[in-house]
Amino acid sequence: MVFKLSGKKKPAKQQQVDQIQAARKAVQDWLPWKDIAGGVITRKDGQVVAVLKVEPFNLALKSENEKMRVITAVHEALNGQREAFQILSLGRPVDLDAYLRGLQDLAREASNPVRKKLLQEYTRYVSTLVASGEALERRYYILLPGKEQIEVLQRAHELAGNLERSGLKVRVCGDQEIIDLVFVFTHPAQAAFERPPAPGPYLPPIVNG
Repeated sequence: MVFKLSGKKKPAKQQQVDQIQAARKAVQDWLPWKDIAGGVITRKDGQVVAVLKVEPFNLALKSENEKMRVITAVHEALNGQREAFQILSLGRPVDLDAYLRGLQDLAREASNPVRKKLLQEYTRYVSTLVASGEALERRYYILLPGKEQIEVLQRAHELAGNLERSGLKVRVCGDQEIIDLVFVFTHPAQAAFERPPAPGPYLPPIVNG
């Protein structure tokens, strides 16, 4: 007869730490990137990605000649890219709770009946937007992948300069802005009221018990 001796059981505190580390590893396996540092995203295939943020631009306010000038300049800047790139349009929920509370306070304090009625109607309209989840701010990004960090950052700065000649406001994103982009992309529901984490390095969690 063979007896199997069981190994020494780990303390409850160590078991909790192991479970947290296993859960973290499972999340990291699911994510398509492994790091954000030095102004780039490092993907699991070894490539790095630089990120440009393009501010919204109202083309409808421009004259026909100005529209053609802007469109031509943007076309030339993007057409000059020899490597692949990706344009990302991302909607971020807007937290209107504080704004809504301010409107409600103004409506309560208004002594003019007409002003009070207008404020109440506008407050109901904002409440409808909040409830529907349609209050979004649109953000635009250009993603430039490559093999070397210096190379993609140089491409990013050159493209930003070329796009700015068309009248657009463009900047190369740093680590915090990239983390913010990733956070909104992966946590759209929480993005309106929760701040993204600051850049690492991160300390392991402390488990009490």
